[in-house]
Amino acid sequence: YEPSLGVFVPSELPAGVEAVGSVTGEGLEKADSLPAYEGQGKCFVCVCEDVTTKDMKRAIAEGFDSIELAKRYTTTTMGPCQGKLCHLPSIRLYAHENRMYEAAIGTTTSRPPWASVELGLLAGRELTPTRRTSMHWSHAEAGAKILWAGPWKRPYAYGEKPEDEVRAVHESLGVIDLSTLGKLFVEGPEAVALLERLYPNRFGDMKPGRIRYGVLTSDAGRIMDDGTIARLADDLYYVTTTSTGADAVTAWFEWWNAVWGYEAEIVNVTGAIAAVNLAGPQSRDALQRLTEADVSAEAFKYLDAQEIVFAGVPTLALRIGFVGELGYELHFPSPAGEYLWGRLVAEGARPFGLEPQRVLRLEKGHVIVGQDTDSESNLFSAGMSWLPKLDKDDFVGKYALEHFAQREEKERLVGFTMEEDVLPAEGAQIVIEGLPAGRVTSARRSEAVGAVIGLAWVPTDRAESGTRVEIRVDRLLRGARVTHGAFFDATGERMRS
Repeated sequence: YEPSLGVFVPSELPAGVEAVGSVTGEGLEKADSLPAYEGQGKCFVCVCEDVTTKDMKRAIAEGFDSIELAKRYTTTTMGPCQGKLCHLPSIRLYAHENRMYEAAIGTTTSRPPWASVELGLLAGRELTPTRRTSMHWSHAEAGAKILWAGPWKRPYAYGEKPEDEVRAVHESLGVIDLSTLGKLFVEGPEAVALLERLYPNRFGDMKPGRIRYGVLTSDAGRIMDDGTIARLADDLYYVTTTSTGADAVTAWFEWWNAVWGYEAEIVNVTGAIAAVNLAGPQSRDALQRLTEADVSAEAFKYLDAQEIVFAGVPTLALRIGFVGELGYELHFPSPAGEYLWGRLVAEGARPFGLEPQRVLRLEKGHVIVGQDTDSESNLFSAGMSWLPKLDKDDFVGKYALEHFAQREEKERLVGFTMEEDVLPAEGAQIVIEGLPAGRVTSARRSEAVGAVIGLAWVPTDRAESGTRVEIRVDRLLRGARVTHGAFFDATGERMRS
């Protein structure tokens, strides 16, 4: 503290650091750092946080005799200016009240952003990090409407009528870019033990070459993310996540493995591997024309995983039915993306975008984590009571899920079919006796079903199949009936064919 100037100046500097200019006191006149509005009623020490001299004196009386402790007790210097207006007044007040020199009181630590940001900088052009798949420019050249989907740019649809793309998947052949899915390899002697403790369902009983759906739950038993797990060998698993969940899931896996110490390696290969979903009644024939592998119904069953050579490219083929039709997820090195996309389109596959996919998955009643679920959703309330294996020794969230299993949930996620041809907005209210009692999470008009369908959270006593509920649409109440299971192809014959 330099009493002749009334400011703090550097006294000890690290090696290689030199102080020059006004920071050393050069060119400064004595600072008048008295509290603001002295002698006019309340006397403020910190204008940002409305801390008065009375507040500071009370802190001292309460025993907070350190300026760092007083900062936390009174919040002085914790405002937007980080002490630029109140640092010296508060220190001088403390020195006066404790009959000490300012140098003995010391200073607090300013934290970012301690330097102001010019409005001109904030008004500059936006530079947003953008993720594009290796097939992005093929989509753009095909006239796709490209929209944001989390950090990715994805095709919304390839024409003015997304229903035409839905129809192509149902009747013939469609292909969608799924490269945005998170993709991880989990490998090692204890890879299975790691996955068994991360997920509420089992993977140790899977045979190599099989796939299983999995949902990650938090410590509190809430739904975090979902995807598929394919066992490629005894000690090698291929895990997919949602498009926005790759980084978070990788960090989640690595954090827990650092705690548990399993002999397993986790590698995020999302950017290195591209993927497409080839779906529709003609998908098997199209796949067979481009590979010498046997992809017949007997050799390549539903939920099988096979490593094949597809159009000359090493490919991991997963038989998965997210869109409800016979389909294959093809995962291959990203640089081959445009080449393989072009080959599939040449084989007659019609590209379809995110909007047609939303319709197709809704027809099957498939949940989208983060849209149909929120931070409070658990597996029991979301209609997935079949998934957690509570007889397992341990897994993340087991204690909470045991609690959920024993209690009556207040609301449940159900399907619904509108009584009239009106489309409720996603987020529309479920109304019971004039009061909001739930919300719509997904809703689309389905040509295949012949009705408007959707998913919604409703009170448990209204969750039985066939129960009538009312949904607010354009300020009017419209009737809907609760539906359980798939709206289309309820037995799953088409995707298992």
